[in-house]
Amino acid sequence: MVSNAAFYGVLGGLILVTLLLIAFFFYVKSKMPSPLLGNIMSTLHSALFGYESALIELIGPRGYRTHVFPQIVGTMRDMQQHSPLISDLFESESIKEALDKWMNILEVGKIVTNGSVKENTDGTFTIDIPHCMLCDPIHEMIGDQKGICPMALILSAAGSIADNTKEPEIEYSEFHPTGTITKVKFD
Repeated sequence: MVSNAAFYGVLGGLILVTLLLIAFFFYVKSKMPSPLLGNIMSTLHSALFGYESALIELIGPRGYRTHVFPQIVGTMRDMQQHSPLISDLFESESIKEALDKWMNILEVGKIVTNGSVKENTDGTFTIDIPHCMLCDPIHEMIGDQKGICPMALILSAAGSIADNTKEPEIEYSEFHPTGTITKVKFD
């Protein structure tokens, strides 16, 4: 038979370990993004596609070069003191390096999984985002509508940081259920 002191000591230890585990799980849960984040970001995608259609209809594709890309780069400049990863982006020596660094930022932020940037022989870049947390359910909802993936748009703007003498010319994205493929050229 076990003494009362040993029994209550072990019981108290088990209760303490259980409480610590529960506290740890609540702490980890508080650091995770809300499950609603994906739904909110899908709504943001819809808004961006709507603005994009209006932009092209009103002023044509040059609106990206004159309005959209400069605004994105300005926002990145404002954010660079908040993260060493973003600050490092501004030290990129080539467009490819800048594109890779921003893709890494998207992966560290858990927005993109297994993303890649390929430099093609014709001087274009292929931005491949096979798994994006923000695409569900928006890619199914937009169907055959033309548009540019917001992540590819941001990546293209990041590429212009390395060489601001070249403007990105981005093609419409090819949408898949879990991601996108987008081509961009810097001239």
